[in-house]
Amino acid sequence: MSTPASSSRSHGRSDRAGRWRCEPPSQARSRETVDRFALAAEALLRTRPFEEIGIQDIVRRAGRPTGSFYARFASKEALLPLLYQRYHDGLEALVADRLARVRWKSLDLEATAEAFSEFVIAVYEERPWLIRALALFARMRPEALPADMIERRRAVYAPLEAVLLAHRARIGHPDPEAAVRFVIFLALSVAREKLLFADAPQSRLTPMTRGTLRDELGRVVVAYLTHGSRR
Repeated sequence: MSTPASSSRSHGRSDRAGRWRCEPPSQARSRETVDRFALAAEALLRTRPFEEIGIQDIVRRAGRPTGSFYARFASKEALLPLLYQRYHDGLEALVADRLARVRWKSLDLEATAEAFSEFVIAVYEERPWLIRALALFARMRPEALPADMIERRRAVYAPLEAVLLAHRARIGHPDPEAAVRFVIFLALSVAREKLLFADAPQSRLTPMTRGTLRDELGRVVVAYLTHGSRR
């Protein structure tokens, strides 16, 4: 038997699900319109957070009528799965391009850790408001993430793992691959919290400059990987 409370919860879930509704385009012109909305949102996210962007801002930037937006998206939030997919699709190339800028083979572990930390910070700094919105979306709606996300993220992180595993002789952990995966996760998590959620209490309790963040991450990488080694 349905109760008012259960009915209310069901209605709430339905309302939340509706906010994320996106009508997939079936025609070329419709796909172009959807892409224009996505490009407009991405451009706006270069200068301000998602919460401060309205649908009118998006349609004005896209040069499309408001009705055209609502014909495809139930809400502003319904854009997020599309934005996530677009970022997801370009991430491997972005990481490869940034990694190619460093002469990793000429670096010892300490210099590698510093360059790795600089790389992590630079990735978040490039499009912070977009990545912040996508990080929040991933936490709220994990079931809406791309089906191939885990497999493709492994491919994205594989070159990072290789950069650190080049110093396998210095790694003291009994499972060097697991240690490298963990330290990458640790560095990405710390940088994300500090750079994307700087106003959160824990981040505010740990003030530091960009340079200090880079240096401390580098120290953590070296200390963790070499713990137990017999250099």
